[in-house]
Amino acid sequence: MATLPQRYVAAVARGVPEDQRSDVERDTAAAIADLTEARLAAGEEPDAAERAALLELGDPVRLAAEYSSRPLQLIGPALYPDYVRLLAVLLAVILPLTAIGVILGNLLAHGDPGQTAANAVTTTLGVFVQLCFWVTAVFAVLERTGSGKPLTRWQPEQLRDVPAQGQPRLGDTIVSVVLSLAVAGYIVWQQFRSPFVVDGVPVPLLDPALWSFWLPYFIAVMLAGAALEIFRYRTGGWRWPLFAFNLVLDLAFALPALWLLSADALLNPEFLDRLTWWTSAESSVAATAVVVIVGVTLWDVVDTFIKTRRDEAARNR
Repeated sequence: MATLPQRYVAAVARGVPEDQRSDVERDTAAAIADLTEARLAAGEEPDAAERAALLELGDPVRLAAEYSSRPLQLIGPALYPDYVRLLAVLLAVILPLTAIGVILGNLLAHGDPGQTAANAVTTTLGVFVQLCFWVTAVFAVLERTGSGKPLTRWQPEQLRDVPAQGQPRLGDTIVSVVLSLAVAGYIVWQQFRSPFVVDGVPVPLLDPALWSFWLPYFIAVMLAGAALEIFRYRTGGWRWPLFAFNLVLDLAFALPALWLLSADALLNPEFLDRLTWWTSAESSVAATAVVVIVGVTLWDVVDTFIKTRRDEAARNR
């Protein structure tokens, strides 16, 4: 059986190109001998000195990589910033477009809403995995075949501006406005292009009789919420009067919606009657709607309260 030093030298030699193996074997064996002799001179036992010498040299795979100047990391520090930036941009752009495209395609084909949601999730996850894999694979190849230098040269102009204390972020405002407009748009859209189709006929989710007052009222509340978000951004963040107005809007939407649900007047009776896969669970549909309305309202109130207190504290510093 080969000794530990012999096995170590062979393990190192396996990790380097063939034309370097003889030199690497000689250098490694010499390094082991020098370290072992130093420990023997200090009074250690031969076996213990030999083992300690191998431990000091470390993992043979790592030592072989040092001899052959081969990187052990998948993506090194030189390329990592470019890798992260490119992957973040691709994920931020492609994933939402993928989800929207799948949803629109299924809705235009009058697909089942549950299947539409499942297709959107699975397709988006598949695209996420593919993007991560291929971008990582490309950068791993560049790490081993490139010059070892960054792909792009960083410039100070790339630094983002630092928002002032209490100053709202534009991205947060855009998301809030888009969500408010999306709810208002859905109220209109579901009446004419409902995703719930029975025998080829779109069935609105909300009772069409509510167009006499309540549905326009809910649309007006959502548009007022979008306007509030824009005003908040233009005026420099949340203030207690704005928090109070937002609370009024939350209650102005939630309370009538809950009252209509309790009176069985919010959901379209035809929708509940004709969709047999929900007919047996009508009470569950109403209960789910109550949980969603209450949960979203409480979350918005608490989130706005925290942001208002933070912005006011930042202003008073």
